[in-house]
Amino acid sequence: MKKLLTFTLTIVIALSLTLAFGPVIAAETPDEGKKADAPKKAKKASSKKKKAAKKISEAKPAAEETLKPLIEGQPDPVVKPAASNTSDASDMRSENVRSGLSGVPVSSDISNLMFASNDMTYLLPQDLSSRWGFVFAYNYYKFIDEDKNSAVLDSPTGADAPDLRFWISKRLKNNDNYYMRARYGRLNLKGDNNLAAPNSKNIGLKFDMLYYTFNRKPDTNIRIGRQFLRVGRGFTYAGISDGLHIEKLYPKWVLAGFGARTQPRETNSDQSNAGYLNRSYRDFYGVQADYLGLKNKKVYGYILAERDGKVKIPYVAKEYTYDANYYGAGLEGSFKPNWPYYFEYVVQNGKTASTNAVTGTDDIKANSYYLGTDYYFQKNKYKPFLTLEYAHASGDPDRASVTNVVGGNLAGTDDKNFMPYGVYDLGLALHPRLSNINVFKFGGFIKPFYKSEYFKEMQLGAKYMIYNKDDANGAVSDAFATVASKNLGTGYDLYLTWRLFSDTLIYVNYGVFSPGDAYPAGRRDSSKLINFGTTLFF
Repeated sequence: MKKLLTFTLTIVIALSLTLAFGPVIAAETPDEGKKADAPKKAKKASSKKKKAAKKISEAKPAAEETLKPLIEGQPDPVVKPAASNTSDASDMRSENVRSGLSGVPVSSDISNLMFASNDMTYLLPQDLSSRWGFVFAYNYYKFIDEDKNSAVLDSPTGADAPDLRFWISKRLKNNDNYYMRARYGRLNLKGDNNLAAPNSKNIGLKFDMLYYTFNRKPDTNIRIGRQFLRVGRGFTYAGISDGLHIEKLYPKWVLAGFGARTQPRETNSDQSNAGYLNRSYRDFYGVQADYLGLKNKKVYGYILAERDGKVKIPYVAKEYTYDANYYGAGLEGSFKPNWPYYFEYVVQNGKTASTNAVTGTDDIKANSYYLGTDYYFQKNKYKPFLTLEYAHASGDPDRASVTNVVGGNLAGTDDKNFMPYGVYDLGLALHPRLSNINVFKFGGFIKPFYKSEYFKEMQLGAKYMIYNKDDANGAVSDAFATVASKNLGTGYDLYLTWRLFSDTLIYVNYGVFSPGDAYPAGRRDSSKLINFGTTLFF
């Protein structure tokens, strides 16, 4: 009852504040307003690129609009399968969740499945030609043999995740704007016999976005507050954090920089640190430059610094330091308006504490890259398209965990494990981290019922994945892959997305992973994930 009263009171206060500011000047998101006011020279330099992106966006089926996370750089909504709310894909934004932390799904990582299985556009700032709105989403998951052993009883057997978001957005007369979004969500595990308490990040009422944007100069944007931030295509870093972001537009360049800290009580990726469920305190500092002067291409580079908050365990002298630097460069372009491609390469260095040393650090020397292409059959009434991708992340031979200090790098050796803080889609059933892994993906999507009035917005799709370790002796995020072999296995995902009405989305997803030689004999049964859900926009 207290939670209900708190939620009601929050909504009333938020509405009162909105009404107090007077009439809405425009119902645009901050990014859209800023771009609408950009200098004419900047518009001219990137007009051809925007037209090509718009053609692709219009040809793209509904599911694909959010099928690809940030790494794929078309629309940014994080995972699957709703149409984006803007025609310019570069305006979309997404939200951070790290992918898969262990073989058996625990409370702190089940939420990551949402970023590989459902429509997550409700996580984004909404632009529905109004000053406020609600979005409700419900998802159910069924886990089958997550431990790769059909003889062992599954625990948990599934989960459901209701999620309600209320948002307010307004542009002021001086062209500034603000955005607020309150969230109440839960993550309920089914058949949970022996796991830790659910991650508090997924339970209760919170402001998951709250920021103010200064747009008083047409070529400068300053945003302060809890906001979405990223570098590159987002697989290195992408998340909602508390901080300051500045962006400057030039005729052929876009320069941006930010400084931010993770939200209070955000899950720590290092689970060996006691209290990891509510102690993260990582700081991120980034700068990025985009060059738009080439025909149908964007070239970019960035530098990102991650600094550990030095969370200490009482009465323990052990260091848990992990301070990393990332240097990335990428290229986005198109062979034709319906044939885009993308590539990004990242080098990581820094310092990490070691598993078998109380104090001191060792060097980080890791790398990753992600490349792919899509092909859209624009003139075909069934709206088909094909997708092809390859992802690589280096691994370390002496690590037993890709995220933790305890079980991590051995003292006196370089840590070659790539450690991302971003968003990516590497399959439903395995949902691995982008660490010590090579993934080849290909698939396609189609709208087979375009002649039907009720089913014309139903889309069917499939993807096939081949997984390999980068270093055969190193660990991956699935703790059961303990054999010194590069062959992790194969998987496939099936998708059904149906936009029944303009404000109603229904989806069903099914993923299968078949273990390879990297799994011991008793852990080679196929694991499966079934997900269905709906998203309602008000």
